[in-house]
Amino acid sequence: EFQDINKIQYDIIRMLAAPQNNMFIVGDDDQSIYRFRGAKPEIMLKFPEDYPQSKKIVLDKNYRSTSQIVESANRLIGHNENRFNKSVSAVRGAGQEIVVREFMTLKEENQMLADEILLLHKKSIRFSEMAILVRTNLGSGALLHKLMEYNIPFRMRDSLPNIYEHWIALDIITYIKIAMGSKERSHYLRIINRPKRYISRECFDTSEVNLDFIRDYYEDKNWMLERLDQLEYDLALLADMSPYAAINYIRKGIGYEEYLKEYAEMRRIKMDELLDILDELQENAKEFKTYAEWFSYMEEYKEELKRQAVESREKNTDSVTLATMHSSKGLEFNVVFIVDANEGITPHKKAVLPPDVEEERRLFYVAMTRAKDNLYILSAKER
Repeated sequence: EFQDINKIQYDIIRMLAAPQNNMFIVGDDDQSIYRFRGAKPEIMLKFPEDYPQSKKIVLDKNYRSTSQIVESANRLIGHNENRFNKSVSAVRGAGQEIVVREFMTLKEENQMLADEILLLHKKSIRFSEMAILVRTNLGSGALLHKLMEYNIPFRMRDSLPNIYEHWIALDIITYIKIAMGSKERSHYLRIINRPKRYISRECFDTSEVNLDFIRDYYEDKNWMLERLDQLEYDLALLADMSPYAAINYIRKGIGYEEYLKEYAEMRRIKMDELLDILDELQENAKEFKTYAEWFSYMEEYKEELKRQAVESREKNTDSVTLATMHSSKGLEFNVVFIVDANEGITPHKKAVLPPDVEEERRLFYVAMTRAKDNLYILSAKER
């Protein structure tokens, strides 16, 4: 895995090998996918220049994948300029054609994925011979929900953070809990100035909140009373909404997105990263008609993540593997589903400069070549 080393590691190896320069390295520059931690294909590409007497042996036979998969992967990676010129051929036959499907919505994409996994399993393909590969774990909530809905066993290569425990999600959930009748002081303190209402913490000196007391506190300030009236109006509206509509109203109607914009500017972070959390939260909420259903699912999801943490340590379970493209490196499966193959997800929206775009291409190449027999590439227009 020479392609995975960084400059410091390479310098250490060079010092250890000197002065005889007796060195043997093995790697694939097309699988250099750890640029974020200093690994660059340029290190491997420069090796013949650093050691002019070195000899290069190209292993150009792929014994894993069918020729349909290998040839398509070759065409993809061939667009990269910063690489050793080579062409890998498959030892196996043509095999099944790659399935490339674009859906209107993410819901349709996830539905097809679940249906296809169950169909393949009926054809005697074990769950453990299938894998779902994602660019990042962000946005996997709806996918996990679909797998849970259809009782498809799965295990995660990476620990998946619970989006419902993210501070942005907790803000949204707290708004809804207050709309449902909560009077907890901690709930009000969490959201009262998100967005800014300039309501003092001194108003909340009891364990349960009484808005009439807060009105008395600001009785000589009409503009503050208007803000309290608006808050009560907003909470009354939220009480009768679906989870999806409520999140949308909190974002746009109440002005939570404006609060996030100020938050991002103050801390010099990208607003998109915060909006991604809101988008995923809202997308996940689409499935539920009532707050009770949504909150019940959150508890199930939390328990499922706990179960996954235990199962990930057990090797003998017949489960579909859910992994990021990075963590799938070195693995192989009979069937691979690459999901969310959308511009902005893969390739990632942060990949703007040519070296970053080439890295994304190498990452997709790695994902494609995890498949032995069947490869599915899925995307959704509305993302």
